[in-house]
Amino acid sequence: MTASVPLARRAGGPDLARGVSLLGIALANMVGWLHGREWTVLLKQREGTGPDRVVDVLIALLADNRGFPLFAMLFGYGIGVLYRRSRDRGQSVRGFLLRMGRRHLVLLGIGLAHAILLFSGDILIGYAIVGMFVVLLISRHRVVLPLAGVLALPALGVWGWIDGTIGLTGQSGYAAASAPTYLASLEIRAGGALREVALAVVSDVALLAPMALGAIAARIHLLEQVEANRDLLRPMMRWGLLIGLLGAMPLTAVLVLDPAHAQLDSAVVLGALGVVHQYSGLAGALGLAAAAALLAERVRRRGAQQAGGSERGSSTSLTGAAVRGIEALGTVSLSVYIAQSVLYLALFPPYTLDLGARLGSAGTAGIAVLGWLAMIPLAVMLHRHGRRGPLEVVLRRLAGSSTGGSSTGGASTAGASTAGASTAGSATAAPQRVRPEASPSEGAGS
Repeated sequence: MTASVPLARRAGGPDLARGVSLLGIALANMVGWLHGREWTVLLKQREGTGPDRVVDVLIALLADNRGFPLFAMLFGYGIGVLYRRSRDRGQSVRGFLLRMGRRHLVLLGIGLAHAILLFSGDILIGYAIVGMFVVLLISRHRVVLPLAGVLALPALGVWGWIDGTIGLTGQSGYAAASAPTYLASLEIRAGGALREVALAVVSDVALLAPMALGAIAARIHLLEQVEANRDLLRPMMRWGLLIGLLGAMPLTAVLVLDPAHAQLDSAVVLGALGVVHQYSGLAGALGLAAAAALLAERVRRRGAQQAGGSERGSSTSLTGAAVRGIEALGTVSLSVYIAQSVLYLALFPPYTLDLGARLGSAGTAGIAVLGWLAMIPLAVMLHRHGRRGPLEVVLRRLAGSSTGGSSTGGASTAGASTAGASTAGSATAAPQRVRPEASPSEGAGS
């Protein structure tokens, strides 16, 4: 059994990024629940109201293909931190591999249950399987993991190609989303989950790119030692966010100007725009992670100054409270990710309220945002009492880690997760999959 790092000692940046990404995941996963209208690029509905299209554009610019690489990166960062701590404790490589293998096996079980019972766009399965490759590679020569990440980049491009060309297929939603009964949806999801386990090594290998990037960043304590890495984090934030935004614009323009592909129906052009959208999202994820680390450190520093007697401003207090609330949400990201699926399942299928056929993107986004906000006070309450989320407790107990009352270390293996926005996430690597924004999670938390 391994002891966890007290919650108060967690690095704020990874948790803040994870908490923000949970909103992006909820918004990106809307496509897994809406049905009855034909798709255009990025699995958005071709037809919709003005507010629907505005929401689609914002999600395409800020969430799609941005959430999952961020969560996958955090998942990899957590693996890097765990490996570093393992070495510091003098644990053998074999001991580390056995411990992480057990954790990822438990995560795989949670992902299977989620994929079968709740949501066909689960990415925890992919996080568990691909994440284990990171575990196996991280103890090798320092060049092995970066090389593996580079080799996985073409697979990431395939996901982008599918995002750009999906509107040419005539699809109008996921089969499980429009199933008439829960039992029918269960049968569809069970088949999809089993195929995912069998094919994850191929279909989800793209996750290796951002995961490897995160694990490499953990070598220099990038998101933990903010002051030491400030000269790197600041340009990373500026350029990453800029590239992420600019790279999302071309495919988003298609969504606005020609969603029915009346003029632009070339698979080559649309696929290329999708690849640009996907790769720029990796840069955007780096920028978001850097921004979160800098903001979290700034809030903590100002909080310390205020505690020392400096003047307290209401705006600063509100910002600090918001940041701390989102950080608290990030510490229970696995529980929140699953809870989001429970919320969608209770409202959107035909056998519940059938909002999936009645609402567009605007109404669905409103529900997603309200659900995300409602979970923050609960996360803060757990945080204040030094408690973990319910699924985080289950994960650690089954994985053989001490649960105690404290939470995991600052850069716990989260994904999304998933991403694991995947964080995912959820790749459009197959017609029955949602892109890796579906992922989240406190994956194999430390």
